[in-house]
Formats: sequence, C-alpha cells, structure tokens
Amino acid sequence: MTSAARRQKAWNSSVHVDVHRVGAVGCTGASASVGPQADVGVVGRGKTMSILGPAGPAQSEYLYHFTGRTGGRPIWVPDEIRTSSPEQRLDAILREEQFRAYPPFGAAAPGAGASGMPCLCLSECPVEHLDHLIQTGRFKPWGVVTTREKVHQKGGGAVAYVPEKVHEAFIRAKLGHWGVRTGEGSSWLHEREWRLPMPQGVAPIGSVQAIIVESADWRPSKVPTGRWQDGHTGVEGPGPVSPESVELEDYPRLWRESPVWVWLPDAGDISVYEPGELC
Repeated sequence: MTSAARRQKAWNSSVHVDVHRVGAVGCTGASASVGPQADVGVVGRGKTMSILGPAGPAQSEYLYHFTGRTGGRPIWVPDEIRTSSPEQRLDAILREEQFRAYPPFGAAAPGAGASGMPCLCLSECPVEHLDHLIQTGRFKPWGVVTTREKVHQKGGGAVAYVPEKVHEAFIRAKLGHWGVRTGEGSSWLHEREWRLPMPQGVAPIGSVQAIIVESADWRPSKVPTGRWQDGHTGVEGPGPVSPESVELEDYPRLWRESPVWVWLPDAGDISVYEPGELC
C-alpha cells in the first residue's frame, strides 16, 4: 500500500473506532482480534452526530499526546520522565498501559509548585498543522492518538488562551488548569491544547486511536506474557515447572492491537499500518 493510500485511510475516516482486546493471541502467533468499541458518528453514514459536532477544516477529530516537545518541564515531574527521550516515554506508556499526569505550567499560582490539578495534555490539529508543529520543532512525532469525543466523555476539553489578569482569576477559582496565560513571555498559540484532568495522577489505558512514531523500524520493548516454555525443547508448559522454563515475551498489548501512524517528514504526512503489521 502506498503512503498516500495509507494516509487516506486514517484521515478520511473521521469515525472514532477504538480497538479492544478480544483474544489473548499476540504478534508471535495469530494477529490479535480487533473490533469497533465506540463510534462517534458522521453525517451521511447513518450514524448519530457527536455532541461536539463535526470537525471543521481548521479542526481535527484527533488529539495527540506527544511524548516529546521543546521547552522546559515542571520541576515536579520526576527526573526519570524529564530526562527520557520521546521514544522512551512512549515505550513506558505502552509497557505500563497507563498515563501518568502532573500539573501543567500555570495550573496553580507561581511558587505553588505541584499543587495544581494533574492533567493529561493533548494537541488538536489537522494533518497540515501537525506538519507545522513537527517541522518547526515544537513537537516530536512520538506519542498516542485519541479523539475529541473520547476525551470529552471523560471530562476533558479545550483550554482557554486568556490574558494574564483573566488567568489569575482562573487560578483563584482553582481552575488554572483550564487556562493558558497569554502575554509577554507566555505565548502558546501555536497549538490548540486540550486537557484531561486526572486528580489521581494516573489512569489506565484501555485502547487508543493510534500510536504515532518517527520510524517504521522502531519497536517498543517486549514485555512478559505470562506464558512459559521449556528452554530446551520450546514446548509450552503451564508455568515455571522446571529450571529450564522460560517466560515468553511479546510486544505490549497496545502496540499489537492499535494502528501505527509513521510520520513521513519529507511528505509532511503519515503512513498508516494496521494493528499487528509492525510486530
């Protein structure tokens, strides 16, 4: 399939289809079964319109949680995350099957540190703007993709870009995480940011719309499967029944069950791979 055809499959389908685990088989065996979990609905396809309405040409149904961007990070984010590369952070998300969230800049008054609301931060952008964000170095093409509808259903939404005095009012109302201060030394209008408040600071991931990576050659770290085999004969067994028993490993479930979007910098576009195709 050509890259143009792969891209067409992703962007012309503005329907929200999450993949979910149906079977326990993985990349080392048959392909994992997938199926529709939820449907946003699109006019003209016989489905109910989303409460958010259709995305316009300057908007996108897709939200990107990038694992790499320019600029500093709050000091209250653990060093292991701040010092990791974008692909290492993505690897951890896929391996742990969870998001870890921290208060973003401006969620609380200056000097209040990590007292603000932890949030998962995402960017809404059509493919042309996605190219702009990556080419200008604002973000790295590593992360996971979800949809506006799914984030909205879980209590998330688009942030407000407001003047400093208005943002101070947001903070006094304990709503600082819903606003981005816009003024001298703080201009973030290059993106349309969405945030999903996560009071507990962590949330499990059942499924994602897609995983975006910079190279089709990249693979996440393999994880234990809970299946065992004899290290000499290769015969699977019920567990570690002998010193020769070896636990089998496979790629993380989300990698096996999700479409993978590979960024093509020269084309400013993506190439779409079906679930399991890059295992």
